[in-house]
Amino acid sequence: MANFPPTFVNAVLEHSDLVRLIDSRVPLKKKGKDFWACCPFHQEKSPSFSVSADKQIYYCFGCHAHGNAIGFLMAHDRLSFPEAVTTLAEEAGIALPEDSPTGEQEDLRPLRAILEKAVALYQSMVAEHLPAQEYLRGRGLDADTIARFELGYAPPAARLLSQRLGNDASSRRQLLGAGLVSSRDDGSVYDRFRGRVIFPIRDGRGQMVGLGGRSLDGHEPKYLNSPESALYHKGRVLYGLHQAKEGVRRAGRVLLVEGYLDVITLHQVGVDYAVAASGTALGDSQLEMLFRAATEVLLCFDGDNAGRNAAWRAVQMAPEHLREGRLLRVLFMPDGEDPDSLVRQHGAAAFESLLPGARPAIDFFLEGLQHRHNLAAEDEKALFLHAARDFLKRVSDPILREVYEQRVQDLCGLAPVTRRAASRVVRKPSLNATQGPSLYKTALRLLLHHPEDPAWQTLDRDLLPFLFDSEPTVKNLAGALDILANMTHLSSHELFARLSASEHAEVCYALVMTDAGGVDDGASTQLEIAGCVARVNQRLAAARSHFISRAADQGGLSALSEQERAEMVRLSRRGRRKDV
Repeated sequence: MANFPPTFVNAVLEHSDLVRLIDSRVPLKKKGKDFWACCPFHQEKSPSFSVSADKQIYYCFGCHAHGNAIGFLMAHDRLSFPEAVTTLAEEAGIALPEDSPTGEQEDLRPLRAILEKAVALYQSMVAEHLPAQEYLRGRGLDADTIARFELGYAPPAARLLSQRLGNDASSRRQLLGAGLVSSRDDGSVYDRFRGRVIFPIRDGRGQMVGLGGRSLDGHEPKYLNSPESALYHKGRVLYGLHQAKEGVRRAGRVLLVEGYLDVITLHQVGVDYAVAASGTALGDSQLEMLFRAATEVLLCFDGDNAGRNAAWRAVQMAPEHLREGRLLRVLFMPDGEDPDSLVRQHGAAAFESLLPGARPAIDFFLEGLQHRHNLAAEDEKALFLHAARDFLKRVSDPILREVYEQRVQDLCGLAPVTRRAASRVVRKPSLNATQGPSLYKTALRLLLHHPEDPAWQTLDRDLLPFLFDSEPTVKNLAGALDILANMTHLSSHELFARLSASEHAEVCYALVMTDAGGVDDGASTQLEIAGCVARVNQRLAAARSHFISRAADQGGLSALSEQERAEMVRLSRRGRRKDV
């Protein structure tokens, strides 16, 4: 899948207003030159979340969350990178590239528009059809819930949509493209959804992508979904995710259930962090979407054989998704119950009382594996070990993998897993340790504020690696200079946009946001930058000279190349011109 070109991403960020974007979700207050709020990513009483209108970045001094407009949408709204870029581009009125990774092209907008019209029509049909009213009332759904999930009704008539919405050839093509009607061999069309309660399906951004329909007249299948199309990809959609965002953020977890009505009923009673797969078994893309929404994922299944088989299939794909800090647990309903029926009969408290009984996904896997093998028989024990170890090798979190490897050893009565102690890394003493790293922090601060100053082109950045071990800040300075070196012109705003995806982002963001007073512009700033670059170059020359001298001490001058001997003389002369 193609990526957005960097020039397009930069243009989107340039036309985005981070303060407005965040303020629409988290109320900001101006203090000094920046804006502040209580951090939306961790619990706190005093504001430590700072937003810079100048640099278009945010940084939390409490949990160290940081980023730009794209990063904020990914973290706060739980969007993927393509979704976040697309959202910002649409808000800014910037047309997406033809090969954009979201597949969003101009011809999809009419399909979304016709879907929205169809949903509005189906909603209006509820008031005109008693069977739909009785069904929704029988499910215990109130008017607010019906409106929130936009529930509707498709009457048995075969040509409702084509008559109401397909007045011309273009509209009929849109109805076909959106999967709302099907065509016969003679070219005529008929409504796909007939005699069904309609469940509109939106993606994580709230965009309409398809419909689900529940039969009320006995026609099979009981549930019918929109066909796969340019808009609707079942394996990449979670039903209810758009409505669940606030609940997921508040609860810190996301709950996957099996049916649309399970989601709706749970939301109505306050368990508003529930979502469901959309017309298909849980897949890799959906599992990653769940973990993008929250670090704790609960998979809820019916307690019958079908539910346990579905859980087993889901857990098979789990290991690669189990990275550090993520929790995946499996919960089974009591026999004969699903979340919808349990809540309607016994209330929300009865459902929530089951949540502490959710089992870690790997526990469920190992228990299932034990039931498939007789560990009292040595040959079956070997089969168990092969399967368990193959599964655990795929677990991304090394600590989690180690814990369960030990569990497997214990189950089989084998000796504990021994680990080679990690060798201690002895950091080299800092050259000029008494002078501290303040010079390099000053250089980095000035660079982040004024990357356009020509003095940075004279800094000997090729020598920076000689200080990596002794001065951690130098790595961040080198990273920023590497970005600068590949650009003919780079503003401070553009530099931060490019830093956002690098390992140096947090340090750079924190340094700039801590610098409350800012940096004065004008001739005094140019002199400060020139002087700072000169002092950095002097220290770099000393570090390089020290390195060459040590090599000569250990192997003699003959161990040095002719170039290194000449460089040693040149650097030592430069270093004596002025005290470092």
